[in-house]
Amino acid sequence: TTEIYTLSLHDALPICEVVIHDLKTSEPEHSIVYIVNGHVTNRDIGDGPSNAVFDAIRNQEKGATPEDHTGYLMKTADGKILKCSTSYIHDDDGTLHYVFGINYDITKLTMIESA
Repeated sequence: TTEIYTLSLHDALPICEVVIHDLKTSEPEHSIVYIVNGHVTNRDIGDGPSNAVFDAIRNQEKGATPEDHTGYLMKTADGKILKCSTSYIHDDDGTLHYVFGINYDITKLTMIESA
């Protein structure tokens, strides 16, 4: 069923990336374990998180609890404008384990609005 869902998301929303990071890995810079439409951010399985996620990891190490963020804007290195949402998933003991992200390429929408 995952393959069917993946194909339908890829076909229906090719400008929407869905990504899951597993932060229990010994190499957080290679934390992506699942990704659909990785072309949105030019990432693939085995790549790392954004700077925002790395900041959340560093802040947790200092005692802060990462908070979910929805609807924030980011710009990719190649100039795409993304509307993003990030959820931090913790273990029962409160340790950050997964990060679930949705990154929607709104570049063309912003170009239409400014026309």
